[in-house]
Amino acid sequence: MLGTFVFRSAKIAYSVKGKGRTILLIHGFLGAKEIWLDLESRLAKNFKVVSIDLPGHGQSDCIGYVHNMELLAECCKSLLNHLSIRKAIVVGHSLGGYVSLAFGEKFPDSVLGLMLVNSTAKGDSDNRIKSRNQLIRMVKKDRLKLLGSLVPSFFNIKGRKTTWQIKRYLKMAQNCSEQSIIAAAEGMKNRKEREIVLKFAPYPYHYIIGARDSILDSSQLIKETKIGSNGSYSLLEDVSHMSLVERKEEVFRAIKSFSKR
Repeated sequence: MLGTFVFRSAKIAYSVKGKGRTILLIHGFLGAKEIWLDLESRLAKNFKVVSIDLPGHGQSDCIGYVHNMELLAECCKSLLNHLSIRKAIVVGHSLGGYVSLAFGEKFPDSVLGLMLVNSTAKGDSDNRIKSRNQLIRMVKKDRLKLLGSLVPSFFNIKGRKTTWQIKRYLKMAQNCSEQSIIAAAEGMKNRKEREIVLKFAPYPYHYIIGARDSILDSSQLIKETKIGSNGSYSLLEDVSHMSLVERKEEVFRAIKSFSKR
């Protein structure tokens, strides 16, 4: 089922499939709920799977000039309220992981478990902040040119499959307006560290880590899984930042196994 609801005067798009314990899927930067299509169809055989287009992504409206993680977490909570869902396993990829951590901090009673896919609890480093600022400058000059060079850097796999997946993700990215891209970049740049959320998490959390992630240091991510007593991880060899695309089967099994606990 596809639907929309209103959050802070903005139209937010979502989908719901299946029945049972709820899994909330939150996509990454420049993505959309469609990135989860293959996984959600399989997961929906055992769970109720809810996917959201974050503000400024997919079919959802942009909200102002900065999409901070707290705002995006509130949007996700409003979706669960709209669907009369009290608790969910929250799964976030990259930006979606930052949102998941903010969700876990603000609404711990609504979390059955937290899963970060190619994401981190740390804030941006100084170099990363410089990269975000450069991205903002570039998107103002030539949005399509920027996206054409940025999106392929998320991937590691080669050949036809890579080309097809890059084109698919690029199409999602091109649906994001200049304002939406800047709002998301500003929100990520200014987000706070949330390692404390992991340390005192009353729910289990699990990382899916790409051993060859070009954006995040896999060794640092493994350390994060040991911050709290409820952490665990899956390390995927020869995988970069798009493990949910590069290794669909392993990611599916990890989400299913974690969600059954």
